[in-house]
Amino acid sequence: MIRKLIDMFKPAAAQAAYRLTGPLPAERLGFWAGQFPKYDTIAGYSSLGHFFLRASTDNEYIVLHPFKKAAKSYGTFADAGAFEAAVLKDAGFAEYILRPDHVASISKRLGPLASEEIYIPEPYPFLGGGEEPESYAKGNVWVFMDIVAQMQGLAD
Repeated sequence: MIRKLIDMFKPAAAQAAYRLTGPLPAERLGFWAGQFPKYDTIAGYSSLGHFFLRASTDNEYIVLHPFKKAAKSYGTFADAGAFEAAVLKDAGFAEYILRPDHVASISKRLGPLASEEIYIPEPYPFLGGGEEPESYAKGNVWVFMDIVAQMQGLAD
């Protein structure tokens, strides 16, 4: 009972900066799947909308940056747990990409994320948004990816 009460009142900083989804087909990303066809599996995504993709042919992992219309390879890993330990839990990666302090500020204002939700800056940075914590709203991660693809000109 006490443990449940403590968990209910954890500070916003406890909001996770990413979520591992288990293997999902990259087709869930819609237009983005065609931009990075080698990477056929989704391993997870950040609270700010970066996606962690894996190529089943060689276990190479990339991080997709939808606002930049780009991705970066982080090498090959035996599984998502090894990728998480080496990359997602790396202090430099966390500070630069996952931005846990930024996520905590947003979470303090908006509350924790539900399943398949992320924090989305309004307007998007490539449309002039500044990404201040006050500019974020919550939104569905899959709808976000579809809208960003359309706005980036990736949709037919």
